[in-house]
Amino acid sequence: MWNLKHVRRRLWVAFVCALLLAGLLMMSGCYHTYFCDNGKSIEARYQMGGQRVVIDLDDGSFTLPKIPADTGAKYGDANRTFWFKGDELIVETAGKFPYGRCVLPK
Repeated sequence: MWNLKHVRRRLWVAFVCALLLAGLLMMSGCYHTYFCDNGKSIEARYQMGGQRVVIDLDDGSFTLPKIPADTGAKYGDANRTFWFKGDELIVETAGKFPYGRCVLPK
């Protein structure tokens, strides 16, 4: 027969597993690959319900926080801005647009 101690232990394990799974789902995400006019590609993965994005470029990856935007989703820091609008991505670095137009393949 099940005793109270055994039931509590099983509930605790189930609770911890649920928290771990929720954390993994919030921290991970699917990569979206954008192909750009300059011949390069950019991979983006949203985290924390879209509150930040991980960007993978040829020379490494970095994470950017979400910033206010009139339309689309905009992420950036003091050096660069990544603005996602539908299937397009605009990258601005130091007032320049080094990638040109970037799009998701259809």
